[in-house]
Amino acid sequence: MLTPSEELELSSPTLRGATVSIDYHHAQAILRTEQRNPIVVFEVYAGATGVLSGVNEVLPFLRARLPVSSSAVYSLSDGDEIKDDETILRVVGPYAAFGMYRDVITGIFASSIGWATAAHECVQAAGETRVMVSGSPFIHPDVVDSMEYSAYVGGCAAVSTQKGGERTATVPQGSMPHDFVLIWGAADRAMTVYDRHSRLGAQRVMPVPTSGDTIQEALDAAYALSGGTSNPLRGVKMSVPANLGGGSPDLAKELKARLTDAGFGSVDIYVAGELTPESIRDYRASGVEVGLYVVGRYIAAARPAPVEGAIKEIDGRAVAPRGMAPGRVENHRMLQRELS
Repeated sequence: MLTPSEELELSSPTLRGATVSIDYHHAQAILRTEQRNPIVVFEVYAGATGVLSGVNEVLPFLRARLPVSSSAVYSLSDGDEIKDDETILRVVGPYAAFGMYRDVITGIFASSIGWATAAHECVQAAGETRVMVSGSPFIHPDVVDSMEYSAYVGGCAAVSTQKGGERTATVPQGSMPHDFVLIWGAADRAMTVYDRHSRLGAQRVMPVPTSGDTIQEALDAAYALSGGTSNPLRGVKMSVPANLGGGSPDLAKELKARLTDAGFGSVDIYVAGELTPESIRDYRASGVEVGLYVVGRYIAAARPAPVEGAIKEIDGRAVAPRGMAPGRVENHRMLQRELS
C-alpha cells in the first residue's frame, strides 16, 4: 500500500470541472447567485465486495478545495478489502467547495476499485507466483497510469509503463517487443542486437512465438546469449495467439523441459496472452513452473465497481435521496484525514 506522501494529482481539466456533467455547473452557478452554501455531509458507498483503490487520488483533490476550518474527511485506505454497501468516504464541508465534483469522486472509485479487484483476483489465483499488469493496449492512454496504480494496489508485483512506474515508485518491466523480432528477421539475431545495446543488467526476455515455432524461437534466443555475455536469457514470454490455439499448461511444460534439457534451466517461463483468474488457476493446478503471469485485458478492461454517493446531512439535518435511510452510515474502520 502506498503512503499518503505518494498521493496522486488529478489532471488540470478534471480540477477545473471540465469532465463533470453540465448539470452540476448550472446548479453551482444558481446556488452561487442565491448565496446558498450549506455545510453538507457527503458519503460514498461501495456496492460490492472488492479491493479499495482511488483514495490517494481523491484526497489531494479534496485538500485543494476544502476550507480546513469548516471541513473534515474520513476514509478507508487504498488496498483495504471492502464489503457491499460499506461507507468508504465521508466528506464534511461547504457544498460549494466540492459538490460539483461528486461524479469525479465516485468515478475515480468506480474505475479504481474495478481494476484493483480484478488484479486481486489474478493475484489470488496465482498463489506464490508474481503477477504483472500489462494493459496499455486495452485502455485509453490518459488513464493507463491510474489503472496500473490500482493493479499494484490489488497486488500486482510489477507494471509495464513509465508513468505507471512513477505512480507506484517501481521500475516498469517488460520484454523485447514482437516488432523488434520481425525487424531483425529471427529470434537469435534480434536477441543478439538487443543484448548489445541494452544497458548493463537489463533483463533479457524473449516473446514467443513471433514468426516461428514457440520452442525453437526460445532455444534460438537462449543459444544466442549462451557465449561471451554476462547477461544470459532471463525469461521467455509465451503468448500464443488465440487463432493458433492459444497457450496452454502443456505447452508451457514442454517449453520449460526443452530449455532445461538444452542447459537453460534457469530461464523463467512468463505466461501472457488472454489470461484470467480461471486460466491462471489451470496453469497452477498443472504444476508447471511459471515465473510470472502477465495479465492485460482482464485487469485493464475490468468492469467499474458499483459506487454511489449521496448527501446525508445538510446543516446538521439528516437527509437522503429516495431509497436511502437519512443520516450518516457509520464505519469505524475509516480514518480521519489531515486537510492541512
